[in-house]
Amino acid sequence: MTTILNMCGTVRSVLVVLVISGLGCGEGSALQDLQLPALQLKGWSHPIVLDGSTITLEGSGFLPEPLVVYNLRLDGPGVALGIQPVQRLDDTHLEFSVGAEFLNAVPAGSPIFNGTVTLSRILLETHQQDSVSLPVQFRVLENMEPLITSFSSEGNVLYPGDEIHVEGNGFLLKGEGHTVIQLKGSFKTKVPPETKPLQAIIPVNGEDRDNIRFTLTPDILGIRPGTFVGAIEVTNQSKTGQLPGIGIPGIVRDLKAPRIDFVSPPIASRGQRIVLEGRGFVSTDPFYESTTLIRLEGTFDVAKTSNTLVLDGPSALALFPDGFKSNRVMEYILRVSPTPSGNLTGLGLTAGTFTGTITPMLVSGPETVIGDGIQTSLTIAPQRQVVFVNFLPGFSTTVAEMGLGFVEQAIKDRVLAVCARDYSGINIEFRADRPTDFAEYSVVEVGGADPNNAGLFGLDNTKGKDVGNLRFNDVIGGTNAETREQGYFAFGGVFVRSFFQLSPSIPGVDPLPIASPRFDDIFGIFMPLLNGTPVYPNDPRQGFINEAVRVLGNLVGTTVTHEIGHSLGLSNIDGEFHNIGDNPGWIMDAGTFRPFAERAEIDGWGAGFFSNNNRSYLEYILPIN
Repeated sequence: MTTILNMCGTVRSVLVVLVISGLGCGEGSALQDLQLPALQLKGWSHPIVLDGSTITLEGSGFLPEPLVVYNLRLDGPGVALGIQPVQRLDDTHLEFSVGAEFLNAVPAGSPIFNGTVTLSRILLETHQQDSVSLPVQFRVLENMEPLITSFSSEGNVLYPGDEIHVEGNGFLLKGEGHTVIQLKGSFKTKVPPETKPLQAIIPVNGEDRDNIRFTLTPDILGIRPGTFVGAIEVTNQSKTGQLPGIGIPGIVRDLKAPRIDFVSPPIASRGQRIVLEGRGFVSTDPFYESTTLIRLEGTFDVAKTSNTLVLDGPSALALFPDGFKSNRVMEYILRVSPTPSGNLTGLGLTAGTFTGTITPMLVSGPETVIGDGIQTSLTIAPQRQVVFVNFLPGFSTTVAEMGLGFVEQAIKDRVLAVCARDYSGINIEFRADRPTDFAEYSVVEVGGADPNNAGLFGLDNTKGKDVGNLRFNDVIGGTNAETREQGYFAFGGVFVRSFFQLSPSIPGVDPLPIASPRFDDIFGIFMPLLNGTPVYPNDPRQGFINEAVRVLGNLVGTTVTHEIGHSLGLSNIDGEFHNIGDNPGWIMDAGTFRPFAERAEIDGWGAGFFSNNNRSYLEYILPIN
């Protein structure tokens, strides 16, 4: 009964596509009553078949193979062939590969095959079977003569890394061998002035019989600007031999130096992506010993000083890109890195303005080519810490438990407003969406129950106290094996359900010493656990709703700002993570010194704030100007 158990468990999801009559998971399930979706065959992908061809069958009703098995049969004059294996790609496509058994039945060079292909679908549990047939016509060849009709390039010019599109017909597909493209002729360069014979061999496979694409890698024409004069030739190398085809003579193509056309944004800070657009960027590839560097030549004026650094000649700054989207787009991330002495270095560290030329520099083996740059001004802004506040499903579940699910977005908005308020005057930004313009940013996860089973409101589980905020990519959330190994709680984040401990009367929850009946006053009318009625559309209790949103946003928001404070290196006291003692309103006080009313900002309590020494530290590490 294994299949029945699977159908009632892991495979049950596939039955959504079925029309089921009387199917249950108990004894006596009427699987024979299943009405399967109609099985259809609509197409056979290959009019020409070679050894190794992958044949795709298009149709519908192709159910997952844990539920059914498929048999495929080819019938024609003197041919009765069962084909295995058949692989299901998705609901509308099956495929199989042509091998020895197929070629024994329909040898290469046979007359055009006219027959049928029949697909049978068998339900494993009941052996219920249905079949469908499709007329097919194809030829089986050992090889075919390729033909090139066009060799694309924009304006008859090429750049390193270009994607070249070759059109024609008769190209070999994956599994059948290779279509070999040859560029044969001469290549003339101006620097140094020389003309060399060229014969570049490029084995590729067609996207289909009529189209081939390949990348102009450094081994084909090199990276030095010059002019190719010659022909493009083509040969099909199948499993049985070579067959030359028809190419294009009299080709002239100029290979240009790389260029940078545009750099954005003009102002960026540490951790941010700088995007460079142009053409001719070669990605980093150990095989070709190639890469593209970003060369900055000009001056760098250090902010708030009279210092000017000259970046010229041997002292020009060469940067390694962090990624290539194509040979037209690359990006550099303003990172910093520690030196052996423990200090930081890197372009993102010091605020200032670069004025000069940003140029691409190609390197491939012993060759180096400096391309065409752009005159620009790039400002490195003071370091800004971006924080992604990631609200997890557990947050939504807990808010719903509190009867506030209908106003969840308003609570999130309040949380972010509190974070921005608490860090006003500090170069830090809180976002509800994962950043795309920054590669280095912090994350704080806001969830429901405490996975540590310790009833914590929040926990910074990052690696140690980061004095000076050397790390810009802390993740306060998930589990940290290092902190567990050191004997600390491993799961970090903000745990909203732990705030239930601030109520003296929620059933099954042990109240903390700082619990207050004021929790019940604010949330009790909405919270089912306190016999309340959840918020509903057009709820007339708007004043009470607004206060509940404000208070819960304060509780969560100040907990987020507290935990982010830890990850930034607070408290600013050697060897201490919290302020010493009970200091009314101070955000970095230990949890036992922050009662409900203070956290909630009710009964005369105003917004929390950082102590003078903590705020001075934050303004030092993250100055706005």
